Amino acid sequence: MSENYLIVPLKLSQEEYETIEDLAACNYAPRDIATYLSCDINEFMLQYYKPDSLVRFHYNRGVLTAQAEIDSKVLENAKAGNITATQEHKKAQENRLFENHKMRILNEG
Repeated sequence: MSENYLIVPLKLSQEEYETIEDLAACNYAPRDIATYLSCDINEFMLQYYKPDSLVRFHYNRGVLTAQAEIDSKVLENAKAGNITATQEHKKAQENRLFENHKMRILNEG
């Protein structure tokens, strides 16, 4: 006889969503964040894999926010004449351009 288990949807506070963002910005894996928040790992991962879930939104936002802060500093240093920062900025710019073209082609094809 198999038992059916009801998975209770995650009910996270705004503070917990902010924690997801902070930990994602520090490159923590979703499973580790679930453990940190004392969430059911399976339910957290189910929410993470849903592209439109709040867990996924806040995780992605944390990653993006951290990268934007780094990119902003690199740009600031490049504008100040730092050659290495200029090279890093140019490389990131070329990578983004390539990714944008790739997405355009895949979405139009």
